[in-house]
Amino acid sequence: MAKPTTPIPAHSKLHYFVHATGWIPCVVVAFSDSVLLKQFAAQHLSIQATWFVVVACLPALFTGVMYWVDFAWPWGLTWIGAFTYWFASFDAELATTRRTLICAAFALHGARMGAGALFMIASGTWTIDKDLPRYQFQKIRVEHNGGSWNMVVMQKEILMQCFANGGLLFLPCFLCATDKTPGLSWLEILGYCVWATGWAIESVADGHKLKWGTLPKKTRGAFCNVGLWKFSRHPNYFGEWVAWNGLVLAAIHPLVRFECEKVWVRAGLAFMLVLISTNLYYCLSEWTGAVPAEYFSVQKRAGYDAYIRTTSMIIPWFVAEEERGSSSTPKKKEAAKAETATPAYIRRVKRAAEAEKKPKRSGSGSRGRSSSRSSSRVSSRGSSRGRKK
Repeated sequence: MAKPTTPIPAHSKLHYFVHATGWIPCVVVAFSDSVLLKQFAAQHLSIQATWFVVVACLPALFTGVMYWVDFAWPWGLTWIGAFTYWFASFDAELATTRRTLICAAFALHGARMGAGALFMIASGTWTIDKDLPRYQFQKIRVEHNGGSWNMVVMQKEILMQCFANGGLLFLPCFLCATDKTPGLSWLEILGYCVWATGWAIESVADGHKLKWGTLPKKTRGAFCNVGLWKFSRHPNYFGEWVAWNGLVLAAIHPLVRFECEKVWVRAGLAFMLVLISTNLYYCLSEWTGAVPAEYFSVQKRAGYDAYIRTTSMIIPWFVAEEERGSSSTPKKKEAAKAETATPAYIRRVKRAAEAEKKPKRSGSGSRGRSSSRSSSRVSSRGSSRGRKK
């Protein structure tokens, strides 16, 4: 295996937390005393598994590329909304505004991304000749850790996203759609407003990048850093994460009112809502999001390393002052990166800028003065030696 040209980032603590808690949804649902939850989870998981096998697992098996999962996952969210609406329609008491809102949110959330994936496949932008960078990185990371990238590993990666839909992400939709309480609480209204804000941020960020892509290559730069991309390297991921946190907020009051006798089951469901936020952030930042994309961007896009140092990864923030100058050795480069945000570094940059503005002295004059100084030193040394003799 060829050595990677860029170091493979080490796993964060969030990586180990996500993998250590992946079994909790299975236990909570399997041992729940809610017959309604068990029926819904079993039927929904079978639908998600069938969907992923047909549109992701089998195509990946025959083509050798994994981008099919980027089509299956968002449309799987739309399936959550559609199935939940159908599932709750058999009970007249569940025909509430809450059910309509949550199912519509899931359907729209998935359809927006799913339509984009469908366009990329139909237009030939995604081809079977080359997989998406995020999955190229997955292969590099697996082989770097001593594993082998083969069809079994690919199917495992696909089914993990299937389980995310079927075993975890369905929970806000289920809790809200099966809540018979009339009217919406203030926390639910806040949750839907947060979801709409995140959905809008993600859509605007994608729009900014599409507009940047239409500019001439000579004037637009090597990477998109305009609009929301000026304050975050991945504002679309930030919008996605905010939207899911909104759905979690909307499900809190329905969880409190959920009919369940076992306290530990209710606590487990609450923890599953927390996992939605943490797992989504891990996925968007480390698993299939920012880290895989930036691994190749640093190598291919000039100036992207400076963009990383001055711009937040996901959560938007004000742009930091760009690092000036360079160091000759790797150790000096690392030290320079570490001190770019310190007040001492900022003062040095200001002094250097002021020094550049001052007029420089002529080279001949300086050379003349240095030669006269050296000649005077030689003469003084000679006279001192004469006195010693």
